Amino acid sequence: MSVKRYLTAAQNVAQSIPELLIEQGLKPEISCYFLTETAQGAVWLFVVMDNCVLDFLEAYTEKSVLSHLSAALHGHPVMYSSRDGLRYAVLLSPT
Repeated sequence: MSVKRYLTAAQNVAQSIPELLIEQGLKPEISCYFLTETAQGAVWLFVVMDNCVLDFLEAYTEKSVLSHLSAALHGHPVMYSSRDGLRYAVLLSPT
């Protein structure tokens, strides 16, 4: 499976995320986006947040924020990692 097949979906998600964060009262401090495919064929869009949001990490990682993002993105699962800065992971391919 080619990651190119998901470029349009990735662009739509990338365009939506800032507004969705604003709706949650959060600043859309985004550094960059990465689109990648795993060896098993899962396609993920990573939304890398600026390090300035680390001071407010709890606000960006609340369950209600993740649920809102997922619902607004038509049910695409949204997870986060805060190990080395905050990033959201959006699964674009079928589960």
